[in-house]
Amino acid sequence: MNKIGLIISREYITRVRKKSFIIMSLLGPLLIIGFVWLTAFLTKNDKENYEILVVDESHLFDSILRNSQRYHLQWAPKDKSYEEIQQIFKNDDQLDLLVYLPINLIKTNSMTAKCLYKDIPSTQLQKHLTNIINEAIELYRVSYNNIDITTYRSIKTRINLDVVDIENNANKNIQRKAFVGIAFSIFIYFFIFIYSVQVMRGVIEEKSNRIVEIIISSVSTFQLMMAKIIGVGLVGITQFFIWALVTFIMSLTVIPQFIPDQYNPKIQIDSNNLRKSNEIVESSNEIIQFVIYDIEWSFLIFFFVLFFLGGYLLYSSLMAAIGAAVDEEVDTQQFLIPLTIPMIFAISMVSKVIDNPSSSVAFWLSEIPFTSPIIMIIRIAMGIGDSSVELWEIILSLFLLVFTFMVTTWFSSKVYSKGVLSYGKKISYSEIFKWLKS
Repeated sequence: MNKIGLIISREYITRVRKKSFIIMSLLGPLLIIGFVWLTAFLTKNDKENYEILVVDESHLFDSILRNSQRYHLQWAPKDKSYEEIQQIFKNDDQLDLLVYLPINLIKTNSMTAKCLYKDIPSTQLQKHLTNIINEAIELYRVSYNNIDITTYRSIKTRINLDVVDIENNANKNIQRKAFVGIAFSIFIYFFIFIYSVQVMRGVIEEKSNRIVEIIISSVSTFQLMMAKIIGVGLVGITQFFIWALVTFIMSLTVIPQFIPDQYNPKIQIDSNNLRKSNEIVESSNEIIQFVIYDIEWSFLIFFFVLFFLGGYLLYSSLMAAIGAAVDEEVDTQQFLIPLTIPMIFAISMVSKVIDNPSSSVAFWLSEIPFTSPIIMIIRIAMGIGDSSVELWEIILSLFLLVFTFMVTTWFSSKVYSKGVLSYGKKISYSEIFKWLKS
């Protein structure tokens, strides 16, 4: 046992002392936040104010439609034909969009307004333009039918569906919780993949420089494989907790400094925009309430660690066998693809799980060991016992994960013991099956 402990210690200390580990442990959360910010920045439409030329054949919309902060409306000359206006639009570099409102648009529901562009507008702006045109038509029809607008607005209503748990009469914010679960599932995916690949590369390295021949003279091949898996796994757990600590510190100190001024309630109040400020404050308080009270962080982190360890042990045992079977990393592709398919499939099914976390698809994907680490953590985030996942399902999933790990470890150890001392031969699946039978 002392020898196994030494191997575990060697694997752990060697890796945590590397500059790459230290740098990624400290900068990892910052890179993730930067990636999220960059994604939001790139997906944001660069153009914030559009010049829109409007062709209003009915001559009714000019009294209804108004400019906004996002666009400025210009009304096309009434003495020009639609074809002439199109040519004007083409030749004017200042104009971004041409909106055509047919003469019968207000009177019928079958007509379609057109929007001509030079550079395609964002889907958000397209939806916004559609909404304001529909609202304008609605207001005209209300006025045309001699319906008092104030009365109409008082009876017109919109409802929101509040999803409430009957047991404790609480709104669970299931969709928000789902996004938290997705974040954790992505972490599990990357941690499992990154650290199981490290196990494979470590085995290949020791095999190529013949160090493994010296090590197995003191310990069995099974003990060596498990010691390597445990050592690298401890590195992964260490990095996760460092990331959690760094993220927590950044959330209190660094991140608030990068919040734009428009989201700062104090600045909004100083700008005499009290209503908007109050809305922002209420929204912020709602988010804080959700983060602090609605997310069961203790359960989530606890099960995150368990499912990461289970998934990592399962995949790393198979990765160790692959590393032992080949001489060079380039030869691993034929074996890696079948291993990565289940995790990729699990990621692709995330939306289905979120839509109905208690469905049979969600249940089986969270029980099958090769997909359960990714799917189950989403269901846990959405609420234990909240028609998302029951405690017995989590226990069963963990049991199946551990059991499958023990089975795969047994098979992997046989491949490892044969392959780790095999050199200069291209290994195929048929050769691996021979090792398993021996």
